[in-house]
Amino acid sequence: MKVTVSSICITGLSTLGISANLLGQSPQGSGSPYSAFGFGDLTGATQVVQAMQAGVGISLADPYGVSLQNPASYSSLGHTTFETGLVARNLRFETEALTTTGRNTRLLGLTLGVPFGRGRWGMALGLTPTSTVSYRLTEQVAVEGGNTTFEYTGSGGLNRAFIGFSRVLWQRADTINRGGKLSVGANLEYLFGSVKAARKAYYPPGNGYYNSSAASTLVVRSPSGTVGLQYVDDLIGKLRAEQRLKARKERLEAKDRHLEMEWLNAGKDPQKRKPVRMPTRAATALRYRLGAAVEIPTALAARNTLLVNNFVIGATGVEFPRDTAVSIDGARGHLQLPLGVGFGFTIFNNRWSFTAEHKRRDWSRAEVDVEGYRQTNELTVGRSYAIGVGFRPAGDEAGNMLTGAIYRMGLRYADDYVTVKGTALTQVGMSFGLSLPVGSRSRSRFNLGTELGQRGTTDDGLLRERYANVFIGITITPDLNETWFKKRRIE
Repeated sequence: MKVTVSSICITGLSTLGISANLLGQSPQGSGSPYSAFGFGDLTGATQVVQAMQAGVGISLADPYGVSLQNPASYSSLGHTTFETGLVARNLRFETEALTTTGRNTRLLGLTLGVPFGRGRWGMALGLTPTSTVSYRLTEQVAVEGGNTTFEYTGSGGLNRAFIGFSRVLWQRADTINRGGKLSVGANLEYLFGSVKAARKAYYPPGNGYYNSSAASTLVVRSPSGTVGLQYVDDLIGKLRAEQRLKARKERLEAKDRHLEMEWLNAGKDPQKRKPVRMPTRAATALRYRLGAAVEIPTALAARNTLLVNNFVIGATGVEFPRDTAVSIDGARGHLQLPLGVGFGFTIFNNRWSFTAEHKRRDWSRAEVDVEGYRQTNELTVGRSYAIGVGFRPAGDEAGNMLTGAIYRMGLRYADDYVTVKGTALTQVGMSFGLSLPVGSRSRSRFNLGTELGQRGTTDDGLLRERYANVFIGITITPDLNETWFKKRRIE
């Protein structure tokens, strides 16, 4: 069996796919095998707070957190806010024949939000990951004279540096600052990064074949942008909520009087009767927020370096090149990223929120025009559907460690943007966690959560990926009530 450099080192994964053969001979490594396709694993523009609610953020506006998925939310910031976090991923890969594992840890980036202009303006800036490539796959094929080993490795990914502004275009507020508000925002972003890939074929010695290798590095960088809108208004206003609460109390009081008369007419001891329980919480408005965000189509400037050669292995294990089949040094071109859109709807009051969101990006419209580089798999439409819930028992009050915490959970379903061996990948995940206050009167929070899910299928010899992500993050919000931001006096 003679295998040429071009058929293995350039075609590589596009022919073999992710199958039991590729995982059967060696541990996977630290990342997902599916990151070998497309532009890698898309990480999404989320911090820990959004990740605990299935990644929703288009229709959210946190006064003590930054949601860069929709820059229109920045004008809702109440205080200067700094956020950072990391995720530890535990992966389990399953085929019909075997199981292997992998794990890695990565930073979720840094974000800073600053309100100004008396609540009508907001600004945010930061650095976040956009995609991650991390895989190591091997396969052994029996040939005359022994086994041929094929090895595929990849690393790198894309990052996003951004600065964005938001402004309130229109607002209708009453004396308690309720009513409608329309905000618009935009991010100026800079996408940059590199993707390294290496493919090698090791042939059994003594058969007259040279080992072959192909190593490529794709470097991309270009400005991009995201624009967004948010509109918030009362679903049930404060006045109407107070009227409904008053009417409910009157009904309960009438019911209590009726039950009291029945109790006394039955000759029972008045001291033993339990009165009807009355509501103790104050009336609160029920509000809604609509959000929309658009990721602008972008032509990324790209530079590709590719070296394909034959080599031999010396007695000490060092690889010595023999001849070069292909050499491309810094070929320039571009990658055209398609339009991305997202829509969201949130219902909330001062204690809880419920959010539903949908995102869509047609990756089949992505174009690659770089010498020596091509997509190894067909790209398709990427879609995601998510719901997220947040609950703070104390509402607007300070509360203690438990009642002042924000409890979060979410569900997500996604159609992945790559297909493998003609099969579209789907992903299902569930997340939950909580944001604990740093001190009894602090708006700073310690965020801790997890996400469980799976991607892919074992049908047709493919791979199913199960994952458990652990998120840890911190949100720092300077506040005059926090003792660590008070100016000390000499005693």
